[in-house]
Amino acid sequence: MKRILAIIVLLGALLPLPVRAAFELEPRLLIREEFTDNLFLDTEDEESDFITTIAPGILLNYDARKLNLELDYSLRFLKYLHNDEEDETSLSDVQRVRFLGELFPDQDFSLTLIDEYDRVIIDTRRQVDEDNLIVNRSNRNLLVVNPEYRSGYFNTFTPVAGYRFEMVDYDDPEGDDSDRHEFYVELEKRFSPRLTTALGYRYNIYRTDEEAEEDDYDRQDLTTRLSYQIGSSVTLHGSAGSAWLDYEERGSERALVWQVGLDWQRGSRWRTAVAYSEDFAVSVNDGLSKNRRAEASFNYLERIPWEVGIFAEKQDFRTEDREDRGAGINGRVTVPFRGRLSLDLTGESSVWRFLPEDEDVFRYSAGLALSYTIKYGVISVGYRYREENSDFDQNDYQSNLAYVQFLLTF
Repeated sequence: MKRILAIIVLLGALLPLPVRAAFELEPRLLIREEFTDNLFLDTEDEESDFITTIAPGILLNYDARKLNLELDYSLRFLKYLHNDEEDETSLSDVQRVRFLGELFPDQDFSLTLIDEYDRVIIDTRRQVDEDNLIVNRSNRNLLVVNPEYRSGYFNTFTPVAGYRFEMVDYDDPEGDDSDRHEFYVELEKRFSPRLTTALGYRYNIYRTDEEAEEDDYDRQDLTTRLSYQIGSSVTLHGSAGSAWLDYEERGSERALVWQVGLDWQRGSRWRTAVAYSEDFAVSVNDGLSKNRRAEASFNYLERIPWEVGIFAEKQDFRTEDREDRGAGINGRVTVPFRGRLSLDLTGESSVWRFLPEDEDVFRYSAGLALSYTIKYGVISVGYRYREENSDFDQNDYQSNLAYVQFLLTF
């Protein structure tokens, strides 16, 4: 929170805020009581508990000609009935923050600041449960500083040059704290309102705070990208290029990186997107990996909205003898009843193979939530079941969770 306040004060000192600007302030309060029958996601020694959550928060938006600010800040206090050693009351545990500041938006020169403090999954191989904040989790602080110059002098050409600094800190020692410096230039060419292309170069310097330097590397990318609107409802977009990686403790590597996607929206009723990508990404605790991912989503947006997503991916890690392969499907349906009542049904299923252990894992979950809208918020009751089956019995678990919550907005 001190970093967020320092950024806001700095922006205010650099640029006095005008009197005329759009300002929105939305306080909220979440009160939730839940029961889980497997608090630590254990295979045999399942332990149940009641968890009380009290989470006051605030959403702030400030939109002016030379300064835009967005701040979503909350304190999520947790009280466990039978495991009070897991209570979360200290500021470092209860904070959830997302701050976005844009100085001189839509100008040739702009400065973007991002600061996020949230809780993330450490290792996707281990127990994974989005509703569980204890097992396989760490607090993460992400800071981004991004000055950029985008020339508006030319009619159809747009030269771009910028620098992006990114710092990541994890509370858990398993997480790899890191700094990243990125320098980039790009030349964008607009051939028509429907067709835009660009050619760009990026240089990245990635360093971890660990004593071992096997995860450190320099990276150079030379890529071209394209966006083409086909008719009024279909957009094709993609990029392709080469990436050169020079590792501190070993040799270098060159690889093709690319992505292609197609977005289709038919009026206000249907929306569909398909995409495929091959690129490198940094994990929380196991360094760099080469990722290949195909995904598609289908959305119906009218009276009974529903959405379905499917994916297949492969992660090949560079500094570890590790390869993860997975495929799955997830879905959601919202059934509105007469009045202010609605029912949400959710489900997901995925299968994974972890190498070199040759471990096959099947994960699935299902849930429902009944919500009633009141004047100042929403009252909800819900249930969610999650299960993981592995070739290694010690990695199996099941969990049931039921909750009632009040979300009040003012």
